[in-house]
Amino acid sequence: MNWHQIIDERAYEMDQVVAEVLLREPARLELVVAWIERRLADPDYSIHSKDALTDWLQLIHSCGLPGVLERLADRGEEAVQMRQNSPFAVIMPQEERLRILCRYEALRARTHPASV
Repeated sequence: MNWHQIIDERAYEMDQVVAEVLLREPARLELVVAWIERRLADPDYSIHSKDALTDWLQLIHSCGLPGVLERLADRGEEAVQMRQNSPFAVIMPQEERLRILCRYEALRARTHPASV
C-alpha cells in the first residue's frame, strides 16, 4: 500500500467519527456551514480549497444531513476527492483525531511512495 492510499483510509476513518458526531448531534452541521462560509469569504484562502468547500456547501444545502452522511460513508472516487478538503475538523473530537493521526503515522515507514 502506498502513502496516498493510507491517507485516504485515514480520512475515511475520520469521516466515520464525524458521521457518529452528526448522528448524535445533527445541529453541529451548522458549525460546519459557518466554518465553510468563513473560509469562502476569506480572500486569502486557496481558490482550489474554496472550490472543494463550495462542493461540500452545495451538498449540505441540497441534500442536508442525509446526503452528508451518505457522502461520508461513500468510498467512491468523488467522495475520496471531497475528503481531501474536508470541512469537518471543526466538529471532530480532537482526542479521537489525534489517536487516528498517530495510528496512521505509525504505518508510514511500511508504505512505499505513490509512484512506485
